[in-house]
Amino acid sequence: MSVANPSQRRSIWKSQPFKGLLFIAIIAVISYIFELIFGQIIQLNVGTKLTYITICFVWWWHLGFSLNGYPGSRFSPSRFGRGTVNLIVLFALVYITGEVWKIISAKQVLTDTPVGLWGQTAIIAAATSLFFFDNTIVTTDEVRNWHPVSGFINIFFAIFFIAPALTFLPQMWGLQPFYIPWYWYPCSTVFGSFFERWPLNKLELGMPRLGLLHTGIILLLTLITELFLKQLGLDLFTTTTGPTFAAIWTTVGLGFVWQFNMWPFTELSQPTKGIVASVASLIISVLFYLVTVSLIGQENIIQGLYWWFNILWVQVFLMAPGLYDGISLWQDVPPLVEEQQPLSLNREGR
Repeated sequence: MSVANPSQRRSIWKSQPFKGLLFIAIIAVISYIFELIFGQIIQLNVGTKLTYITICFVWWWHLGFSLNGYPGSRFSPSRFGRGTVNLIVLFALVYITGEVWKIISAKQVLTDTPVGLWGQTAIIAAATSLFFFDNTIVTTDEVRNWHPVSGFINIFFAIFFIAPALTFLPQMWGLQPFYIPWYWYPCSTVFGSFFERWPLNKLELGMPRLGLLHTGIILLLTLITELFLKQLGLDLFTTTTGPTFAAIWTTVGLGFVWQFNMWPFTELSQPTKGIVASVASLIISVLFYLVTVSLIGQENIIQGLYWWFNILWVQVFLMAPGLYDGISLWQDVPPLVEEQQPLSLNREGR
């Protein structure tokens, strides 16, 4: 391939593994910029940075998926335009959320509030509604694709009902706030994406039965993962090392799905694809974990957790609010079709 031809130069980034490598580089650069802004310039401590990233994930689910591009889609038809608007909205919501929690809790320091516990529960409530139950928990067939109304219904369900109930109700009886940790997510990526819900998708079940089985599979896989990690000295629930590995595995798993579109496993059938991709992601994740520990030391592993959360956040915020579509935009296009059609922001941003 000659790099002198402009259409050929464009097409190389439309095929794997080049497009995946390109976005790895972009994610690394933006992650470092975020750290310079929030760590070096604003000088937030690691606990505060982790808390704000958690709140970012809470609103990211809804701006990226529940609301189907709203409100950015009202301002711009292009992916870059609506993504930029949604990111501004997201950062504003994150700041407001943090300030509201400080007022509610009568605390000056954000990390002294239960916002992190609330946020983790809000994340799983949103993801369960959207992806385990296909947006059928709190919406009917008539309204679940009625955007942005169905999105606001999901926001109420996750952010203003489930998460606050688990956070505040125990305190009424003098108990510690209850929450659902985010550690289930790597297993969700494995089963929902690597295996494409196999073998449940063969049962032709409707909702809510499929959603209940999907949720049960994720919980089972999370418990199996906990037992596996415990044998390696990485307790998922009581130490920082387990969550650090979970953050790494999530980042690697989403990299396979979003940046590399399951390359080089796309031609494999299930369950071979799921098994091979899962083993490959685990091996890569273990190697990254060992490198992380060797660079920062076991005693500073929370710094490693923050760095991987920072990378994971950049990885997903580029996708969900609309800056790029990691699923449909980056599917391989035959070279002839690619060269016959001019590169258009509207074509890429629809």
